[in-house]
Amino acid sequence: MPLYGAVVVGPPGAGKSTFCAGLCRYLSLAERPCALINLDPACEGEGLTKFAIDVRDFVSVDAVMQDQKLGPNGALRYCLEQLWKSNWLKDQIQRLEEDDCFPYVVFDCPGQTELYVHDFSLRGILDDVRREFDARFTAAHLVDVAQCAVPTSYVAACLLSLTAMLRLELPHINILTKMDMANRYDLAMPLEFFREAQELHRIAPFCGVQPCSLDEDDVEEEPSAYAKQLQKLSGKICELVDDFSLVCYEPLDVSDGESVAKVVRLLDKCNGHPCGVHAPQSLIDDATELFLLHRGGTDGPSINVDGDNRGAAGRDREPRRAPRTVRTHAPGAPPPDVGSRGPGSFSWYASS
Repeated sequence: MPLYGAVVVGPPGAGKSTFCAGLCRYLSLAERPCALINLDPACEGEGLTKFAIDVRDFVSVDAVMQDQKLGPNGALRYCLEQLWKSNWLKDQIQRLEEDDCFPYVVFDCPGQTELYVHDFSLRGILDDVRREFDARFTAAHLVDVAQCAVPTSYVAACLLSLTAMLRLELPHINILTKMDMANRYDLAMPLEFFREAQELHRIAPFCGVQPCSLDEDDVEEEPSAYAKQLQKLSGKICELVDDFSLVCYEPLDVSDGESVAKVVRLLDKCNGHPCGVHAPQSLIDDATELFLLHRGGTDGPSINVDGDNRGAAGRDREPRRAPRTVRTHAPGAPPPDVGSRGPGSFSWYASS
């Protein structure tokens, strides 16, 4: 059986570790064997879940910085170049095989974008693995929804997404993460515009301009020379992205089982995985409810995610509020104390 997997890339803070942990936990609920592979030599701690393969067992940034007298970025590129030249990763993946079958692998990649924008080492590593195991990978490029609040940042994110699609040359999906926090931001355009990423020239006039005040007495200021140049540059980037017409974003809320299930279906559709079918509603409900129970969002009867929030006895219930998602960027940090967890309890963050 071929090797199937997802290659998770994106800038720092986009939620790659949280997404990888959530994806692995969801696949485990679906009884699909999976293995998380860390390709970041600069990763600190154990992350949000246990790594089946950790590149730091082969080479680490700290050791290279000390031995080769390189800076952080140079040491990171050196580490991936050494990994590309060796057979270590392929040997480690071969050990994952059981009964002529491989688990679904999830690659947690470094956040430094130059590794796939200006450098060929990451692509070379993936190409070697694909040739060795007849692998079918899907690249998932993550963008934080907070980027939509700053037009210039969103335009840059679209350009980065397009660059990743062209440089990695893999089946590709772009994901807008942390959608449960989207209502906290004041957006220049409707959220659907940022999801579709079409006709980007419409957002260029907002680049470099402060939001307008609602006070009628305030006089609208003339854009500065810098703002005009920024708008012109942003407009050209928007034209470039529109000309390719490849970029669009799939929203993701890791606290919603249906949202995670939709992303998994897209990943399976892109790489042709034989399990690429609609998830049963029971699996979606379990993923949602167990996440909320762990985060303290609800207790009681099962929760449907189709908007029909009714109790087991058919009694009307209050509409479910969006859960308060607590995120941590401290590797290895323990989850918040939410009380004792009995048999069958669930955690996106706990080690396997």
